[in-house]
Amino acid sequence: MLNRCKRRKQSAISYQQSAISNQQSAISNQLSAISNQLSAISYQLMGYAQAHL
Repeated sequence: MLNRCKRRKQSAISYQQSAISNQQSAISNQLSAISNQLSAISYQLMGYAQAHL
């Protein structure tokens, strides 16, 4: 009984760790997308500056 309880708890912890890992992956992907957007904005601003100098 105790072992079954322990296994269930370990299984729940494992699922939580997996969920946290997936969230970290999603956050990493979002930061990457934000970085790409900032790069695009930077290029647009450089183009704007060159066109208006």
